[in-house]
Amino acid sequence: MSEQTHVSPDGVRYRLIATRTTTPTTDSEAKEIRTETDSVEVIVSDSRLISRGSQFDHVAIIVDDIAYSRAHDGYDSKKTYAQYVAVQVSFRDSVGYVLRVSPEEKKKIKAELKHRVAITNGNPSTHEYSLLDNSCSSNVADVLNVIGIVAYDPRWSAFGMVSPEDIASGLSHSKRVKERRFYPKDGS
Repeated sequence: MSEQTHVSPDGVRYRLIATRTTTPTTDSEAKEIRTETDSVEVIVSDSRLISRGSQFDHVAIIVDDIAYSRAHDGYDSKKTYAQYVAVQVSFRDSVGYVLRVSPEEKKKIKAELKHRVAITNGNPSTHEYSLLDNSCSSNVADVLNVIGIVAYDPRWSAFGMVSPEDIASGLSHSKRVKERRFYPKDGS
């Protein structure tokens, strides 16, 4: 086998080590980069006039088939995704925003939610529900912010309050949304 060499204009000798192209596209073409992804879902439900606090809609986040939902009396983290959706659609329309996250980001979200459940439910009197800064929507916004997802536009929130509609509007513009799911009220 003969060795092929190349001499550059400045006299440097190069030896050919492969005859196969290792890059299937030209330098100017976009190249596919594969990464491992996972997802979480944020569910925004419409208002319910007969429930304290829910007259302003409601937001929950689903991670690993568990619904984390901040309510007046603490965090509810005992319902599965199916149980949560079944209850919500019995009396309100909802939209789910499935967000693309990395496995590491999902772990951070889950850890932050477990921390919030522990401190809120461990001592509810010192972590009271507040529409201004400790609501269902502010908690979801804060949790997503842990991994750098801005779930609402702070320029438009009144007095720093984050509403479920702010979350819906913010996520509808997010490049992290890989699917939007509609859960219509079943009318029962």
